[in-house]
Amino acid sequence: MSGEALDDRNSAARLDGDAPVEDGRRSVYGRNFWIVFAASFALNSAANLFVLFPLFIVQLGGSASSIGAIVGTGSLAALLARPGAGFAIDRRGRKWTALRFLVLDAAAIALYLPIKGLGWPIYAVRIVHGAIDGTARVALFAMVYGILPEGRQGEGMSIFSLCGMGSAVFGPIFGEMLIRYTGFEGFFIASVALAASGALTISALPDDGPAQIARSEQSDAAVGYGAMLRERRLRPLWIVTLLFSLAISSRGSFLAPIAYARGIGDVGAYFAIYSVTAVVARLATGRVIDRIGLARMIVPSLVTLGAGLGLVAATGHTGMLDLAAVLGGIGHGYLYPSLSGLVIARTAQNAMARSSTIYMSLYDLGAMAGPYLLGIVGEYGGYGSVFIAAGMFTITAAGYFLAVEPSARRRRLA
Repeated sequence: MSGEALDDRNSAARLDGDAPVEDGRRSVYGRNFWIVFAASFALNSAANLFVLFPLFIVQLGGSASSIGAIVGTGSLAALLARPGAGFAIDRRGRKWTALRFLVLDAAAIALYLPIKGLGWPIYAVRIVHGAIDGTARVALFAMVYGILPEGRQGEGMSIFSLCGMGSAVFGPIFGEMLIRYTGFEGFFIASVALAASGALTISALPDDGPAQIARSEQSDAAVGYGAMLRERRLRPLWIVTLLFSLAISSRGSFLAPIAYARGIGDVGAYFAIYSVTAVVARLATGRVIDRIGLARMIVPSLVTLGAGLGLVAATGHTGMLDLAAVLGGIGHGYLYPSLSGLVIARTAQNAMARSSTIYMSLYDLGAMAGPYLLGIVGEYGGYGSVFIAAGMFTITAAGYFLAVEPSARRRRLA
């Protein structure tokens, strides 16, 4: 590594609150890593309560297609807001964007409290909530790009991604308790408190330096969204991310309805098993992901996740939902940090804001289109067919990635 590059890395380390580079390496887990982790954990905890949001729609008289339309509307709003998030980050900084939109996110969730029917107000609130939440997530994830050192993205993302899976361990169970004892009023109030706590946490970060923002504006201008989407090494990752997000949209939109329809009242156990399995997988083998190779981890992870999703269709048989949760947790547990780490590793330093915007937008696109598409499948084939179709999304992604990515077919450790 050249002296100039090393100076740049040391400068970035100081800005991010992490240890300086020593012999080309620096600590993954500095103070700001844990601040961003905690803020993301709070926001993800609110999101994991919202896996039960379809029950609110059902309570208001909604069907499978209503669930898909309402949930998908919020995802569409988030998708459309993403480019604005990149602009805000470039102009005002990552902390400024994350802090303000976390505060707005808490306010947006509070707007669900007066809703009593399936008319236009619930769609309007979903649009506002989706746009604000999507912008906050881009800002938080953009911070991660500058924190993880080269060559340790898999390890770093294995730990950082626990802010999502870790919160998913208790989120749905907590949500069920809130609904049971306080109704949806307590459910939404708790979500507001979680988003607000994320804003309070992120306020502990130092402000982005003006020089850093100026460098970001100058360097990012040369890397447009079109070029990022067409970039040869990133394009397969964008396609796999989209198919992955289409598949997992089935869990948030249709898991609770299929379980309740088949007499399983405690769906929180599925999410807890799924999440605990993913957490254990990441904690046990975080560094191994980097040794094996991020690309080599993607295909088996997709296949395992697909098997877990497909087995949800057999829900109602003894132990089947638990087995589906274990397989899904293993697949998801390895796939997300491998995929995220590979995106970070293949993104130039001058393109972090736009890469983050595209990557997070693909999850929005899947979360938007998935409920619509799977809702139509469910209308004609029942809830079970929804999860068979979801599993096929990941199997298709695995076949595509294996065909186009030579590094996924290596036989030796990276």
